[in-house]
Amino acid sequence: EVDMAAAFIPVLPGLDDIVKWGIELTQFQYVVLMKRPKESATGSGLLAPFEMEVWFLILMSLIAVGPIIYGIMMLRHKLCGHESGVYPIPTCIWFVYGALMKQGSSLNPDTDSARLIFATWWIFIMILTSFYTANLTAFLTLSKFTLPIKRIEDIASNEYRWISSEGSAVEYIVKVDNDLKPLRQSMFEGNGQFMVINIDEIDTILKYISSGTLLLHDKNWLNFLMLHIERSITDDKERCRYVLTTDPYLTRSMSFVYPKHSILPPLFNPIRMLSYMESGIVRHLQTKDLPEAVICPLNLGSKERQLRNSDLFTTYAVVVCGFSMAAAVFTLELLSRRTGWFAATDLSRRPQDPHSGVVRCEIAVFGKPSKTMYPFSHRHNVMNAASATHFVFHGSSSSSSLSRSIANTRGKIASDSSSSSSSPFMWLEDKSSLRRFHY
Repeated sequence: EVDMAAAFIPVLPGLDDIVKWGIELTQFQYVVLMKRPKESATGSGLLAPFEMEVWFLILMSLIAVGPIIYGIMMLRHKLCGHESGVYPIPTCIWFVYGALMKQGSSLNPDTDSARLIFATWWIFIMILTSFYTANLTAFLTLSKFTLPIKRIEDIASNEYRWISSEGSAVEYIVKVDNDLKPLRQSMFEGNGQFMVINIDEIDTILKYISSGTLLLHDKNWLNFLMLHIERSITDDKERCRYVLTTDPYLTRSMSFVYPKHSILPPLFNPIRMLSYMESGIVRHLQTKDLPEAVICPLNLGSKERQLRNSDLFTTYAVVVCGFSMAAAVFTLELLSRRTGWFAATDLSRRPQDPHSGVVRCEIAVFGKPSKTMYPFSHRHNVMNAASATHFVFHGSSSSSSLSRSIANTRGKIASDSSSSSSSPFMWLEDKSSLRRFHY
């Protein structure tokens, strides 16, 4: 049994019935000493400017804006008349993607609502790309670094291996108190241990830290350890391989300790001890052997930030995914051309037009019309020609009558072409409003 402990001893809970604590002298912060990661915790270089929630919302906007533009144009077309044009939905989707890539667009909407939608999307893309470019430049040029450990829960959830000094305040709080309960669970899982750590045994400590093990101790003691480590390194390239976390996971007050019924506490005038703290004497005694500058700060401004292959990993992934999707679509196109399933599906989905069968018959016999043969709209000319022939459809027609009509047409044309060398359109002269083109 001693009369008093005149040292910076952390005030620990659960000991008030055994000892008497003196006035608070200072506070100790407990941090983590770890190996400096090669990459920042903010993520890859190309994805670092925005958080994952922002990237998710951008992806959702790319998917949704195209159909929204098409839906508004279609709604306007149905409510306000059929004179306004409607772009197909693939064209609207391609416009959205092209605006994001700054490719421009040849689309010229003829309504004010469509123009406002297009202009709104352009303004949104302009602001988005400006923020992304500025943040990416700042991320690649500045050596701002973040660590993956900010709270004590990060150590337990990521299953980091850690060590701490045996008999320290950390061991007592982990085993007795609940402030470091996640570390207690991590210790039961075999990821943490308490051992005798001597500041003079630098090689043993560095062996643990270099393997990825975390060292948990108070910040003042770890600063002295960092000073010894840096002084033992002669190669400048090997310096600052270790770093301290900026956010403390535990803070405890320091004071003298007396026996429970000691008469010494009144002798140490609280007002005088308070004057020592306010004058900075206690702080000076703590840091008198440490340099004023921070030892190996988190952000090494003197070192230039160079691009690594990991920074361009997202670029490689985009290229591989793009070419893979293009190869898959190209394979489907080849299969559809060989099997013809796409053409059959397309014909089955077309709306039933009373003149569609006739138009296909005319095209099958005479070939696809062109602008040179029909000076005016060839669609109307073909429709007029179809209605003027002997193919008469009243609402619907069976497949057998259509086949017989095609056969009769082909037979008639074959006999006419064998008996006369006149134009194949001669048999439509008196029946159609079709105007022949004279060379």
